[in-house]
Amino acid sequence: MCGIFGFNFSDKKLAKSIVKILNHRGPDDNSIYEDELFTIGYTRLSIIDLDKGNQPIYNAKKTKLVFFNGEIYNYKELRTRLEKKGYKFKTNSDTEIVIHSYEEYGKKCLNYFNGMFALIIYDLEKKEIFIARDRLGIKPLYYSFDDNRFLFSSEMKAIFLFEDLKKELNHNSINNYFTFRYCPGESTFIKGIKKLLPAHYLVFKDNKLVTRKYWNLEFSEQSKSLAYFTNKFQKLFEDSVKKRMIADVPIGALLSGGIDSSSIVAMMSKNSDSNIKTFTMGFDEGFNNEFKAAKLVSDKFGTEHEEYIIDSSYIKYLPKLVWHLDEPVADPTAIPNYVLAKNASKKVKVLLNGDGADEVFAGYEQYKLYKILRQYNKLPLILRKTVNGAITPLTKEPFFIKLKSFLTTRKDYLPKSFLELTSVFGEEEKQKLFSNNFKKSLTRQENPLKQYLSIKNNFVNKLLYSDINTYLPNNMLLKYDKITMAKSVEGRVPFCDHRLVEFSATIPVNYKLKGFNEKYIIRKAMVGTLPRSIIKKKKQRFLVPTDNWLKRDFGDYANQVLDDNQKVISNFFDKSYLKKLYQDKKPFSQRILSINPLTRLYYSRQIWTVTNFLIWHNTFIENKKI
Repeated sequence: MCGIFGFNFSDKKLAKSIVKILNHRGPDDNSIYEDELFTIGYTRLSIIDLDKGNQPIYNAKKTKLVFFNGEIYNYKELRTRLEKKGYKFKTNSDTEIVIHSYEEYGKKCLNYFNGMFALIIYDLEKKEIFIARDRLGIKPLYYSFDDNRFLFSSEMKAIFLFEDLKKELNHNSINNYFTFRYCPGESTFIKGIKKLLPAHYLVFKDNKLVTRKYWNLEFSEQSKSLAYFTNKFQKLFEDSVKKRMIADVPIGALLSGGIDSSSIVAMMSKNSDSNIKTFTMGFDEGFNNEFKAAKLVSDKFGTEHEEYIIDSSYIKYLPKLVWHLDEPVADPTAIPNYVLAKNASKKVKVLLNGDGADEVFAGYEQYKLYKILRQYNKLPLILRKTVNGAITPLTKEPFFIKLKSFLTTRKDYLPKSFLELTSVFGEEEKQKLFSNNFKKSLTRQENPLKQYLSIKNNFVNKLLYSDINTYLPNNMLLKYDKITMAKSVEGRVPFCDHRLVEFSATIPVNYKLKGFNEKYIIRKAMVGTLPRSIIKKKKQRFLVPTDNWLKRDFGDYANQVLDDNQKVISNFFDKSYLKKLYQDKKPFSQRILSINPLTRLYYSRQIWTVTNFLIWHNTFIENKKI
């Protein structure tokens, strides 16, 4: 696990500065390679082969070298195969597997890797840089190519250190952020910086840059029995967990008490000779706490269990989190995850969690919405009119405007209305939120999710495909990587094993979402392994009580950020609308209590999104110290 970086010019001062700024990703070691064309370096978090795994690692002839961030979980199998072909190994690290696989298979080596990675291979003979990112986008990689300057890094803030970089804001990306709470696609908030997309590689040679996609998920449901899919899932899942337990350092797991993390802990316990370390987090007001369920699982499998209570005072970490995340991700769960990583880092260096299960096996509420709409449209017209009439008095609130639009939409407009329903700021709201000058700066663009929602398949699979390609890498995985790495902990995600993901695409929707029972195939597979109450337990989405926090520390903090950024606000927002959203600095308790309970969280998420953006602008554009 590392932080990696490079650029196509010589600048030792810049290289040393990047090593320093990426130190949290790898405090155990660092190195810099430099020749007449390229400067490449890394910071290392030692996980496998602690003594000999330092980088770069060369091939035997020293004509190629590799810098590697991540893990290749099937490296032992690949090593055996390569040794039979005559390759000699000097280390026991998975990084050496990468360089010899590239020698043997070229760019097709990526198809052989089971893992999470962002890698750099420099061919010293061809003077060619080869960069690749794993299939699901678990490990991040940013790059910039402008005016013959090529820079790349695990984190965007490293590229910011290049003094000649023009920090020109990408207004279209900012617009997308206020829809999704993250930046979908390859664009970032800075025009000159892009993300290498998941399942893509990049080749840089002779001052030319080319990117290619090497893997794509294809949905093709198979007509086989539930028993077949259950048995296959059990085998693939257990193997995925076993592979992610490979380490020369202490490992643990985030245990929420839900079916995903509980299943991981069960498999870890089955395949470990010692007690697994588990960690659970919850909130002081009892909101969304799963301590009881987590303790039940911990007791069953004899884990060394710790619990952490999060309260509104932890809002103090928000500026630091914005800095670590690089690009704004307005997800309040970043705070409890950071607190957990901070405490877990005292006990473990590797932490498994259940990210990816919801996006791959249909765990979210929105996947049920389509089924609900289908049933709703079968109701007699008189009943539908009655429901619409009941919602109408509530449509002063944006959430219910969206809900009514969704319920009355035509089938062919469903994707558009669905996106509107799930957005943090809808299109009408953004027209009020943004200043006139900012709105004029926006260029016409296609909805970034359209290409995924347009595949020929049922609507649930369309949503899964979209989430796997957008929400999962740009919110969930980005957040988990950067927050765990902030405390020098390696986060691993067994449900993102590409074999499991490919397998899920063959499972009929009714085995993933049976009626309104989400992740049905996982629940079926874990019968007899997990307690019955965990199997039957409905998904409880991990929500931070931001609406309650607004009455306390977060409310005061948000108002202070608003007061301190009036100049920035005038560039982007309509001040009167923003003042209305924040209720002109009245106590947030008054505002929150005046809102329908169903929309409290909706408003607090909007304020959270604005606040995160303002902190990001302060940190990276105005260069204010956090």
